Amino acid sequence: MEEREKPVHGNPPLSVEETGEDYIDPDTIQYAYGQGGDAANIYQDAMTPLMENIEEETGKSVEFRTLNNPTAVVEAMRAERLHVSSVGAGTTPYLVNIGGGVPFAMLVNEGTFGYRMWTIAHVDNDDTTGLSDLEGLTVAHSSETSNSGNLAPRALLPEQGLTPGEDYEVTYSGGHDNSINGVIAGDFPAANCASSIFGDMYAADEVDPSKVRVIHFSQPFASLPLQYRYNLDPEIVEGIRRALFDYDYSGTSVEEAGGNQFAEFDYATHHHPVLLIQQSLDVEYQIGNLG
Repeated sequence: MEEREKPVHGNPPLSVEETGEDYIDPDTIQYAYGQGGDAANIYQDAMTPLMENIEEETGKSVEFRTLNNPTAVVEAMRAERLHVSSVGAGTTPYLVNIGGGVPFAMLVNEGTFGYRMWTIAHVDNDDTTGLSDLEGLTVAHSSETSNSGNLAPRALLPEQGLTPGEDYEVTYSGGHDNSINGVIAGDFPAANCASSIFGDMYAADEVDPSKVRVIHFSQPFASLPLQYRYNLDPEIVEGIRRALFDYDYSGTSVEEAGGNQFAEFDYATHHHPVLLIQQSLDVEYQIGNLG
């Protein structure tokens, strides 16, 4: 990716040098990864090796936080009740611009990263095999702030001759899992979702991939970049960085969650495709816009 000095949309991450605030030095690092049921059922146990390494490198205890939606994550970090977190690509700019997050790492697997926007239909639905077949139908989007579940299709599908909200009616399912299950159950003729969520559901034996046809997919987006609160004590930040970048997570439960190592993440550069999408949709980073 072309290196960029500042994000194309919104503000760059904050720094104490800019704000003049004091650093915070919590006794317990509050850590969140994922949201809602997925966090509690998948990521809490999966991220145990990482949390243990953070404790070792920082000398602080780490508590896993389960937060139910993007708004809760952003509000918790803004209020300094959350110190380290990963959120979806679409929510990441809100955490930067509202919550004071600094994206710095992403989980990769042998050099590959990210996920794609998928447009899916039921494999037995012979009337829905391409994007043009969606005209006049009601298609599931996950939530208003989701990148692959809403923002990306609104920005990218018109280039393919299909405009959500005009060529087809949009209905919000409330989550990628609801969209995927809804297509399989026949509740929706098609849906836009994240390939990574589909992969998580498959790994948990919650979805049968033979039931689904992918009729369109996007270029990859960086997935779940890890962020720390910008005024977290620098020694703690350095300890967290060591826990991520100095360890090989091959063969651990972290690998089962999507990767065996952490790579440096530069917000302006690596999140550029997502920010372009949000710029094209005139997204404003206000807590009231975070669905």
